[in-house]
Amino acid sequence: MSKDPTEFVSMKMKRLVEEASQVRYIPGGALKIYFRSANTLLRQSRLYMKENDLMNAYKFYMRYATLAIEKLPSHPDYKKPEHKAGRNELLKNTKEVLNEIAALKPILEDRFRQIAEKEIAEDEARYRSMQKPESSPRPLLPLEKTYVPYENWNLAEQLKDLPSNKFTYNNNSIHEEQSYRSVEYPGISMRNQSDGYTYPSVEMPTIGISTSTQITYSPELPPKVKYEPPQLPPKPNEYMSTTYNSTIPYNIPNVESIHKSEPEFAAFTEGGEGLRKVRLSIDIYENFTKIAAKNTLKNLETCGVLFGSLARNVFSISTLIIPKQTATSDTCTMTNEEELIDYAEERGLIMLGWIHTHPSQTCFMSSMDLHTHSSYQVISPEAIAIVCAPRHDPNFGIFRLTNPPGLQIVLGCTERGFHPHKSDLPIDKNIVDQGHVILEKNMELNVIDLR
Repeated sequence: MSKDPTEFVSMKMKRLVEEASQVRYIPGGALKIYFRSANTLLRQSRLYMKENDLMNAYKFYMRYATLAIEKLPSHPDYKKPEHKAGRNELLKNTKEVLNEIAALKPILEDRFRQIAEKEIAEDEARYRSMQKPESSPRPLLPLEKTYVPYENWNLAEQLKDLPSNKFTYNNNSIHEEQSYRSVEYPGISMRNQSDGYTYPSVEMPTIGISTSTQITYSPELPPKVKYEPPQLPPKPNEYMSTTYNSTIPYNIPNVESIHKSEPEFAAFTEGGEGLRKVRLSIDIYENFTKIAAKNTLKNLETCGVLFGSLARNVFSISTLIIPKQTATSDTCTMTNEEELIDYAEERGLIMLGWIHTHPSQTCFMSSMDLHTHSSYQVISPEAIAIVCAPRHDPNFGIFRLTNPPGLQIVLGCTERGFHPHKSDLPIDKNIVDQGHVILEKNMELNVIDLR
């Protein structure tokens, strides 16, 4: 087996770059939203570096570079004067990002190579242990008799030299040629005569053996079977490699296992992408509906943005910011996003989703809600949308776009206003009871009202 995993490392890096480059971009989208997305990607990259999660840091740096170098320069408004400050900041940060990508690439390649070599060595050792030669038979001891096959064994032959036991073998039965005499035991009076006592005479029963005893042979023993060690279970197809000329399945662990402290994913998307756990206060519904109560009485929606932090690869939503906004009975629009973003950036917060009310409608995601949420989820797969419908049951839902097909369908949709999205599969999913969001008691939630 070849111990050079170069081709495997190249394949894994290529796959990582492809995943990292999947940035959804719509030329008609607001440029300031994309500038905001780029800043969020950069902050998350820096946080991953602090966490020593180099693989995710590399992935988010690559997303930033793709957005800044390949996508945004083709935007219709990119060269307009009002976006000069945004362009300059984007280009300045791009230099940092490219330097980090160049530094991280050889480190990740080396880690992949170490994992590959370790796994190959373990597989080779396991393979050798399964190929041990059969041990030679143990020599017979002097007193041991040679084994006689059962079918050639003859009882009469074995008993022929015994005295007073003459048998004939016929039809699988053995008959006595000479009847046994009755066995006579000495009378008690003949015993212990030296003690001078005369014992009373007692007749003892006679014991004899029938002259037609039938002997039945036990069933023939099954042939001996050579012991074979159990076969190892097959490994998942996604871990099978054809890079090496070997019959041993080559198991390379998921790249996330590079980090020993990294927890398991809390859930997975429809396409198999892992979603990290998001911690959220169980009091979020009560706190937000109190804030939105005045608008709810007027049949107006209220919205807020969820921010938090990343620690040990687990997100914690710690801050709810209520921005300046305009609203109708079925829409809500932020009017001063810059103030919101400045507040979050000054405190190093990560945008993790949004929350809004349906004052008169049920708990669901409208087509406009889906479009709003796509701009959050395209930045972070863990981003969530919370809907509060205080006049209906259920009154609370946590949603995300399916991926695929929901995220791809919504990002590719150019329609505005309320409209249907054609799909044979669900576009969004309520994950309040099953998903990557964990509702926790006694978790602090800071509410900042910027209105």
